[in-house]
Amino acid sequence: MTVRFESLFSLRVTHEYDGGTFPDIDFVLPADTTRILCGARALTRASNGVLEAHFQAVGDRAPLVGAAGTTLRIGLRPTDPFFFNYTALPSAPPGSVAYHCNGKSPSALDAAEPRKLVGSLVAHALGLSARPVTVTLRDAAGAAIRVEEVTAARSATHVTFELDRMPPGPFSIEEAYEGAETRTTEYLTEPELLRAGVVVVVDIHVHDFFHAEGGAPAFEIGFRARKETLNYYLVIDKPSSTELEHLSVSDRGAAEEGRDEIAFTRVLDSAFGRGEPPLSLLARGGARVVLFRSQAPVARRRRAAKKIELSRNGDVLIENLPLPGADKADANQIIHISR
Repeated sequence: MTVRFESLFSLRVTHEYDGGTFPDIDFVLPADTTRILCGARALTRASNGVLEAHFQAVGDRAPLVGAAGTTLRIGLRPTDPFFFNYTALPSAPPGSVAYHCNGKSPSALDAAEPRKLVGSLVAHALGLSARPVTVTLRDAAGAAIRVEEVTAARSATHVTFELDRMPPGPFSIEEAYEGAETRTTEYLTEPELLRAGVVVVVDIHVHDFFHAEGGAPAFEIGFRARKETLNYYLVIDKPSSTELEHLSVSDRGAAEEGRDEIAFTRVLDSAFGRGEPPLSLLARGGARVVLFRSQAPVARRRRAAKKIELSRNGDVLIENLPLPGADKADANQIIHISR
């Protein structure tokens, strides 16, 4: 009998910041998922932003044991400490993660939904001050697990549920107020992933066709790059009365790189508003400041844009103005110009 490993599925992580596969990510497998993989004679391998799962097969891709009917949970944890500087995460309540599963289509991941990630205990904040309210803990299938009645006499603002008897995974808490619309909050209990600090949780439900020839699905999750207004603060020591008027910033590399052109507006320091850094910090001893501000937000990117030029009277002073690096929390660039 010939035993070999065949592809079960793959999960690829991309990022607009890199323009492709995102290597700075860890795939975190909780203990339950590891046990399922071992029992199904399957294994995973992660490299450069791609997780590959394989199963042990005999004959013509027949699984020796098989993983069909199981759910494999995977957490995504960024390894770059500056990840949040250049990543646009969807707006969500604090403590939430982006949750994906292949529920609607077995071979593709559903759109992300925010879920609050908790451990073995949840302290749920009530959304309205009205009382009484019936608070129901429901499992992933919607079945009621526990019900709490909060009356005016209790004056409680939170309801706490212990989750140690619930299996890890999605659940919800429902608030039913008299004469008001029912409010539901989506949660996910997974203590190991909570401790690991993941930002995405993926549930992959394994189907029979995963083991078939050509059936191994290729899943993908993409991060969006953060977009910000790009500000070039040019500090010039004791310029002439017209020197600031002759400076310009233009994008000459858009066509060459196949990207949208970045247009800039000039703002003299005399017209700075409240949102600008204090001139006392930028310019001293007779120096002046002129700001060139992008007219639209610019997406962060690992590879710097070429030929964003600073010119004076048509003469190029700086051929490639810098873009903010991953370590910068904003897109403000301060550049000192020697006369």
